[in-house]
Amino acid sequence: MFALHTVLYPGQSLRLHVFEERYRRMMADVLPDGRFAVVAIRTGREVGGPYEPYAVGVAAEPLEHRRFDDGRYELEATAVGRVRLIDLLSDHPYPRWSVEPFAEADEGDPALVAMAAEAARKYLSSMGDQPTDLELPDDAVAVSYALARVAPGLVPDRQAYLEMPGTSERLHQVARSLAREASLLEALRRRREGEG
Repeated sequence: MFALHTVLYPGQSLRLHVFEERYRRMMADVLPDGRFAVVAIRTGREVGGPYEPYAVGVAAEPLEHRRFDDGRYELEATAVGRVRLIDLLSDHPYPRWSVEPFAEADEGDPALVAMAAEAARKYLSSMGDQPTDLELPDDAVAVSYALARVAPGLVPDRQAYLEMPGTSERLHQVARSLAREASLLEALRRRREGEG
């Protein structure tokens, strides 16, 4: 298990620079074909210390990697699905957990997809990005995670999206968050224009 101060969603890619001894050992065992789990850290340190992970993370599949002469690795991995941590099996030489797949409770409502996508467009527009068309996947589950990546928030907020049982709930909450942020940004813009 690889623990980070960030949340990775299914379908998202991540580049890792692996330099800690525990994770070097893990990569030597996992690469080139094995999967590993990536979880966000609830409390603790990312490098060189103990941490408490969140109970839900993702299974990650290495796409490409490079090993340096000094034992460090650079790799790109993609998240292929959610997993729930069950039991810590061992913490030496690296953290090993038993995990189980955490399937989506529902496949999402097309009306919620449209609502969340519109909220994302308004949010990005209020930030000045002016998207003419937001390119989203065809699958509602993938859309829910793509929009969760767009939504502002700290690790606990992002983790909450990952832990939501189903796609419809995630789309609804992401849409609410994006709409709220867009309204705040628009109010700030109007206030600045009124003061100018």
